[in-house]
Amino acid sequence: MMPRLQPRSKSPRWGLLEYRSGACALIVAAVLLLTGCTQQIQGTAVTTAGSGRAATGDGGECAEVSAPLADIPTKGTREPRLRIPIPSGWERNDLMDSQVIRYAIVAKGLASGRFAPNAVVTLESVRGIQPAEIVFEENRSNLVQLMGASNLNTESNTTCGFPSETTDYIAPAMGPAPERPIIMHAVVASNGTTTYLATLTIQAATDDNPEYRDDAQEIVDGFQLLLRDE
Repeated sequence: MMPRLQPRSKSPRWGLLEYRSGACALIVAAVLLLTGCTQQIQGTAVTTAGSGRAATGDGGECAEVSAPLADIPTKGTREPRLRIPIPSGWERNDLMDSQVIRYAIVAKGLASGRFAPNAVVTLESVRGIQPAEIVFEENRSNLVQLMGASNLNTESNTTCGFPSETTDYIAPAMGPAPERPIIMHAVVASNGTTTYLATLTIQAATDDNPEYRDDAQEIVDGFQLLLRDE
């Protein structure tokens, strides 16, 4: 049985801020890690291009990668556009789609034993403008407090001009899923009235496969968040 997120008191600093996407994605990813849980969705990713409003940062353009990009469906007209690279051999899986879990892809061909590498995208929001560093800190704290993550190593960067960070950590065993290395890429963006946190969680039973490492890096590098024009 997979662990469930426990209720958490509101942050004394930000009230409504919860930012449990990273922890939630970790549970979903653990479920998808089992190759027997995959439910493939037929379709082909296509390279997409479109306008998006960038924020201040060390460059306002999204990184280009060779893998085709898939547009992640939104839940509303004001939500940011999210796009994820889909390397060869990775396939869409909608088994755990929800209001927070927006997209998942699985690489059954890279499975080790019963475990298949996967990537899970989440999106959540809160009204108002929140400092990115506080959002990131809250998100990482939840990984440790709610999920028992350890050995966190975080690198700050930007994604499509927005502040982002990539955290490598070790996730504890969850049911049949073993202790394993995780990559979590988080992006924060605000349109002036709402602050969004998108997370991309990538994992495999082990990271000793060079093809998996290359694919994971490409997925992180090419992940996109674009705010819609007002």
